[in-house]
Order: sequence, then structure tokens, then C-alpha cells
Amino acid sequence: MPQPKSANRAGNSGKSTPTRMLNRGKEKEEEDTQSQEQEELRRLQEEQQKMLLLKQEQEKAELARLEALEEARRESQLKWTEDRLTSIKNKAENIARDARAHAVWERYMRCDGTPDPTVLTEINTYINLTKDSKTNDIAHILEEAKLIYALIYELNFLLDDTPPEDITPEQESQYKNTILALQDLLLQRYGDGTLKILREAIYEADTESGNLQKLVRGEHEIIMLWGNLNKNPRFKSFTFESENFTFELPKPLAMAEIAIRNLKIRHDFYSHQCSTFHAKPKKPKAPESVAPAVVEDVLEGTVDDSTQESSERRPSQNPDEKRLSIAEGRKSVQSEAADSSKASEEKDANAENEAVENEETQDLVIDDDGDIGDLDDDILDEDVIDLRQYHQLGGVFHVELVKLPPQAKTINGWTLCQVIDEPMTTVEYPSEAFAPKQSSSRAASAKEEGHDSESATKAQISEQTQPSVVITIKLPSDVMFFEEPQVAKWDEQELHWKTTGINDTEYNDETRTLSFKSRNFGTFCLMQDLHVNMPFQQWELRPLGPNHCLLTITAAIAEAFIEIKGTSCRLQAPEDPEAVSSELRHLYEKWMKPDEIQKLLRIAGVNIFPAVDSDKFVSVQNKDVDLDDIYDQMALMSSAVAFTWSKWNSSVTKNQLVFQAAPWLGHGDTRKKWEPPTDQYVAPVPPPPKLTEEDWSVFMIDGRRSHKLAISEYDDTFNSKICVDGEYHSDIIHAITETPFPSRPNLPTREMVDDRISSSDSLFVYTVMGLIKATKCLTYS
Repeated sequence: MPQPKSANRAGNSGKSTPTRMLNRGKEKEEEDTQSQEQEELRRLQEEQQKMLLLKQEQEKAELARLEALEEARRESQLKWTEDRLTSIKNKAENIARDARAHAVWERYMRCDGTPDPTVLTEINTYINLTKDSKTNDIAHILEEAKLIYALIYELNFLLDDTPPEDITPEQESQYKNTILALQDLLLQRYGDGTLKILREAIYEADTESGNLQKLVRGEHEIIMLWGNLNKNPRFKSFTFESENFTFELPKPLAMAEIAIRNLKIRHDFYSHQCSTFHAKPKKPKAPESVAPAVVEDVLEGTVDDSTQESSERRPSQNPDEKRLSIAEGRKSVQSEAADSSKASEEKDANAENEAVENEETQDLVIDDDGDIGDLDDDILDEDVIDLRQYHQLGGVFHVELVKLPPQAKTINGWTLCQVIDEPMTTVEYPSEAFAPKQSSSRAASAKEEGHDSESATKAQISEQTQPSVVITIKLPSDVMFFEEPQVAKWDEQELHWKTTGINDTEYNDETRTLSFKSRNFGTFCLMQDLHVNMPFQQWELRPLGPNHCLLTITAAIAEAFIEIKGTSCRLQAPEDPEAVSSELRHLYEKWMKPDEIQKLLRIAGVNIFPAVDSDKFVSVQNKDVDLDDIYDQMALMSSAVAFTWSKWNSSVTKNQLVFQAAPWLGHGDTRKKWEPPTDQYVAPVPPPPKLTEEDWSVFMIDGRRSHKLAISEYDDTFNSKICVDGEYHSDIIHAITETPFPSRPNLPTREMVDDRISSSDSLFVYTVMGLIKATKCLTYS
């Protein structure tokens, strides 16, 4: 039988236990709590959304207020800045114009017997008389060279300093042709002096070697002469110890009547003749919708205008036409002014040449689609040096093989000398004259085998029979080379620096010596990348006092400290003695004009001044803003506000520009200077305050507006939000001076900054303008 159920189980089967009721109560409480939390969260989210919308509306209203405020005062701010900058530029230009007029008057009143290079009759007379001079003593010629160099520098200064509107194309062409004629005269006089020394070589021969070993040093040149008087077949090489110049004489020349001359000059007579010396302006492209016929019409006008401009301002790109124009220019300087009929004939001939050139140019610039291409680049051979990318350093050295004139002989007490009335003659090498002579049997066999004379001649002047000349030079001690220099040789036919025939180059960085082989003698130079120090790592413009500031450029390799005071500037030596460059000791602490320091730094190998087309060779931050106006305003504040680069400049668009600024009045030159020890007690001078990282503020130029950003240079992310209590301004000068300065004891007040800016000298501001514009620091860092 089945067992009966217990009483408890029977009694609890239809009722809830207390435990279940308790669990249900907890679940209900949890549901109520979750519902309340969700309701609270929803309410908070709604409140946050309302607060966010309210904040956005407030920000939008504040932004509208700031924009309206900037728009309301825009005209007055821009007018104040424009009037101040225009006044500064006008004053500086008037002073420069008066200085040029005074220089012209001083030149006119000079009574020292020197010719005026701008007067054609005077310079022609001087050139002709100097050419016909019978005084060929080398000391006299070196004195003549000083005057010729002075005339060349005077003409170059006129070409560089005279504004385009103050010089006519005819004057510019005349000055350039006069420079070419003076350069030819200088080289001819060097040749006359060299020939006189060679004719008297027997009297100055070295007692040990029996050869001529003479060195002549002038103010602008060094002449090294070696004459093969002894004709020793075992002779191999010779070194001019004082100049560290060594040549290895090829064996076929050991018994020849030859001499080797190395004429080293600092002035470059050749680079300005290259078609790549000047930047080529870009030609605008025609719209896509223009029909082919219209494109041809547009092209004709464009090419005609560009051809006319290029003929006035830069040399022709065609080497043949360039050589012809240079030759004609050199002749024209030495002749009187042509009559009107001859001038009209030349004008017609030039017009025909331009028409032919235009037709050739049209074939080059029209592509398959009928668009107008760019004419800004030359198509160069691989061995041609592009002077837009490289520049010559350390001067030019002419290593020439010249004919040794007959020497005097003493017979029975009589001195006999053969007189030859001819200029110094260069000897071609390699050539057939130094080819090994073939025996009659070999010549007959070669004739029987059918070898032509041309192939036989080539075999006789091969590298094995007439080896290359080996030249070893030491790099100049006053030029900085940041990489192994490239050797180039001047091509007289194509008017280019080339690397043809130069091989086996070896560079010793420790001894700064360079050795190379050249297939020919000729004119050589050393080349370095023009943009080896670009782009810059950073830059800074910091005030040192009233009308006194310091521009620091930390380039890719070098670092330059340019101090600007008044209208002069100088290159500061670094505080760290180990950072002082021995190659720049001749420039340190010497006051000069801004144009002069730019020129001397380039000559010394430190090029921190980009050219107009340097962006083709350097990765830069191109900005679609008025950079010249920004540089002008920076210069106006350079006595009271410090500027430096910002990493955020690469994080914004092309229409925006970001940099750092800080109010600063400067405390003079605070560099540590060495002083001799003394027994007298000198009280320690407390160090002047310095700018700290917290003193800098980040400013941005955004289209028409300028303002201070809320971020700092050391934040992790970029944000273009305006700073607290900041306002939009129409230009950077008002954005800096009218934005509240950081409250720090080492920083000046707004009133002090305004007083310093208003009292800045116009010429000082104009000087800073030119220097920072030359560095293009805002885009090349």
C-alpha cells in the first residue's frame, strides 16, 4: 500500500513560505531601485544635454560677440598698423635713396684718377690702356688687380642695391657687359704677369730640383707656378706646402717644355653666366575650358612677355645664344655708342631671334592636351651642376698647363734670349703632341691591317698612354663644409659647371684634404648642397633692449646667432667654446650691414637664407597667408616681444599659422665673457631673469583673424579654441599687445611693452624686417 503523506507536506503544498515572500520583496525593491536610478540617470542626461546646449549657445553667442567686436574695430586696427609700417618703410626708403644720391655725387667728385665704371667712355679708355700696358711686373699687376676688383664690386653693388624702377634695362645690360670686360682684362693681366715670370724662370729656379717653384700672394689671388726646367723623367709630383696644393705630373709631360700654373681667386667669374644661376619664374597655365586655338594665342602673348623680361633681367637659356650675347657685350663695352641705324638693325635682328625662339618654345610647352606647361626649369644633362641646388664655395682655381717660353742662355759672357711676342699659351692635354711615337714597323702593320688614323689616334691618347692629372687640395680654412664637397669643372663651350672627366675623388675629413683625378686641365671649384642646412629645427627672435634684438636660427646642422642693433648686425660666437667654429672666426663679433652678413655667411658655407625657389629642394610648410605682413609686424614688436617657433604650426591648414610669443624687454647681451683673472674683489652680479616655458603663449593666425590659443606648446593634442579672456583681432600686433599678459614678476606690463614699441627706431625695425624675411623662418622650420 502507498505510504500516506506527512501532515506538514500536506499543509504547505498550497501556501507560500516566508522565504519566498522575502525574495519577492527584495526583487521588487531592486526593480524599484533600478527604475529610480534609470529615472535619475535620464534626468541627469537631460540636464547635461540642456547644459551642453546652453553652453553651446553661450559659446556661439560669445563667438558672435567676439566676431562682431573684431569686425567693428577691424578697420581702425588695420589702419593703425598700415600707417605705422608705411611710415617706417617710407622713411627707410627715403634715407636709402638719399644715400644712393650722395654716393653718386661722391663718385662724381672723386679725383683720384680711377675711372667711373658707369661711364662708358671712361671705362673703355681704362680697359684699352691697361691692355696695351708694357709693364708686366707681377707686383704692378697685383696693384692693378685691386682697382679692377674694386670696379667690379662697385658695379655689382649698383646692380644689387638699385631698385628696379631706378635702373633702365640698357643701364643694367651695360653694367653686366662692363663686368665681363673687366673680368677678361683681369685674367689677361694675370697671364701677362705669369708669362714674364716664366721667361725669367731660369733665374729663379730651385737649387735642389732645378725647376721653377714660385708662389705669389696678392690681396685677392694666389699664383702658384711650377716650371719644368730640369726635365727629369723620374719626376712625379710637387707640393706647394704653404697652400697644401699638390699635383702629380703625368709621365708624358715629364720631358716636355711646359709649366703648371694654379691661379686661385676668391671671386667667381663664371657662375653668373650659367642659365641656372637665376631662378626661373613659373608660367601660368591656361584654363581647361580654353579651346586649342585660344591656347595658342595665350601662349604667344605669354612667351613674348616672358622672353622680353628674361632678356632684360636674366641670361638666355640657350647656351649658343648666351655665348653670342656675352661676346657681343664684351665687344660693345670697348666701343663707342652705335649710331641709330645700327641700333635699329640690331633691334630688328633681336626681334627675329625672339620670334624663332618663341616658335621653339611653343613646341616645348604644349603637351598632348593643349595645356601650357611650366618653363621654370632647364633640362640639364646628368653631369651639369644645377646652381639652384648647389653653390660654389672656397673660390675658383685655374689649374692650367702652359707652354714654357725659351729661357736665356749665357755663352762666352753673353746672355742670349729668344724674344717671342705672343701671350701666355695654354697647352692641350691629352693630345696627339704627347702621344707615344710608333715604330715604323708598327705603323706599317697598322696600315696593312686597315686601321684608320682616327682610331689609332684615340688609342694613342687613351688613359693608359696619357693618364689623368691627379690634384690634391686642402679645403679653405674659412669655409664650412658639412658634407664631402663635389668637384666641378667649367665648360667654356656650354657655360656650365660640369663633373665630366672628374673621377676617383677621395676626401679626408680629418685633414680636410680632397684628391681627385681630372682628364683635362682647366678651371675647377668645389660645390656644396645649397640647402644642406634646411629646413630649420627651430628659430627665435628675442629682444635684448631698445632697438636691440637677437635672431637665433638652429638649422639642420649649424646654429647661427645674429645680433641686431640699430641698422647693423653681427654674428655672435656661441657661449660654449667647443661650439665655436674655427671657419667663422673671421666673422664673429664684427658689425656689418644685413646684406653683407647674408653674403658673407653664404660664402662661408652657412646658408640659412632660402632662395625664391628653395621650396623645390626642401620640404617646407607652405602657408597661404600674407607672410610679409606678419614679418613686418614681428619686426615692429622685436624690441618688446619675443617670438619663436611652435610645433603646432604643422598641425594646422595652409590658411593658418601658429607660433609662440612672450612679452620681453630684454637685458642686453647676457653671454658669459672671458675676463682675465684679478686680485681685486668683484662682487657677484645676480643673473638677469630669463624667459621660462610658462612665459610663452601660443598664437594663431586664422584667415582674417588673430588670437591667443587656450593650449600651450606642451599639450598633447591641438585645439584651436581661443583662450580665456581672449579676443579676436585683425592683426597679430593687436592680438599680442591687447591680450592680457601672464602675471609673472619677470614679465613686463602692457604699458611697458606699448611704450617700447612706440619708441622703436624706424631704421631698426626696417633692418629686422629684411633679415627675418631673408630667413623665411615661419615656413622653413
